[in-house]
Amino acid sequence: MYKIILAFVFVLLVVACGNNEATNEAVELSLAGDTIVVYEESPILSHIVTQESQLQDFSAEFRTIGTVRPVSGRFAEIAPPFPGRIVKSYVQLGQKVGAGSPIFELGSSEFYEATKAYFTAQSANELAQRRYNRQKELAANGVAAQKDLEQAESEAIISSQELEQAKATLHIFNIDAASLQMGQPLKVVSPISGEVVKSNITIGSYAREDSEPLAVVADLSRVWVTALVKENYFGSIKHGDHVEVFTSTHPGKAISGAIYYIGEMLEEETRSLEVIVECSNADRELKLGMFCEVRFLSSPTKAIILPSTAIMQEQDSDYVLIEETKGKYVRREVESETASLDNVLITRGISEGENVVIQGGIYLNM
Repeated sequence: MYKIILAFVFVLLVVACGNNEATNEAVELSLAGDTIVVYEESPILSHIVTQESQLQDFSAEFRTIGTVRPVSGRFAEIAPPFPGRIVKSYVQLGQKVGAGSPIFELGSSEFYEATKAYFTAQSANELAQRRYNRQKELAANGVAAQKDLEQAESEAIISSQELEQAKATLHIFNIDAASLQMGQPLKVVSPISGEVVKSNITIGSYAREDSEPLAVVADLSRVWVTALVKENYFGSIKHGDHVEVFTSTHPGKAISGAIYYIGEMLEEETRSLEVIVECSNADRELKLGMFCEVRFLSSPTKAIILPSTAIMQEQDSDYVLIEETKGKYVRREVESETASLDNVLITRGISEGENVVIQGGIYLNM
């Protein structure tokens, strides 16, 4: 029984001491509006660390993951424009080709019909033009009726338009009408200069017009790296900024690039924006479809940089504590951006030369 009484008394003493300490802490600081005053003898002051805000050279740096893809206009998938049978191949994997170089030949009845339509239109146009010229000569000598001249002119115009239409049909499929011969197979050419990076050409096989590309030609001297940049870094990048790309094959080697395009559509699920980086690929270290690490470095600028511990949060706004004098602090709403893992860039709210609380602000949070 005696031990129980002693234990009860001890608990009462602890509670009483705790209440006294709480009371002492409660009077160590006061709040008036956004101003916090810490009394001179308060131990809280020993926990407060401040830093003078200064403008300094700053380049935003952050990393993300990117995927290598071809530069637009430097990648061509070559498929047969007509169904037919492959009769000849001009290329092999790794071969360099120029724009207009033949890739394969295709025997196609539909191509023969298109060729026949072109020569028919050409012949009809030549005949119509001769008739029209003859009618103009007769009309000039007064021996042709105006009606006959107008009819010949109309026929010449129509036949000329039909010939141009036949030429346009051939041009869609990269067929040069000037070198066309009746009965020849279709010679499928590359629309760009580059290297044959894929070939499924098999002589004698039948290809449909909706089949997969039989060859792929790409110019890989330059490539794009598509990276997803988080929303909080948008303000740190702009067109032309320097970028470094790292691959798992050569993790210590930086491949230089520059921001080519910053997307305008945000991916809602990841809160990220597509950014295209163009890189030189003379050494062929960047392979299409490869994942790589992308390190963004913005152009140097003058900015106030503070440790992220300086930023306090209250509902939807951020604020810092400005030390006016020793023991007197003022809350100041600020806007900031992520500068690095441990630092933030202040975009609004702090002037150069102000003392900002960077540690211990939690003790002043009332």
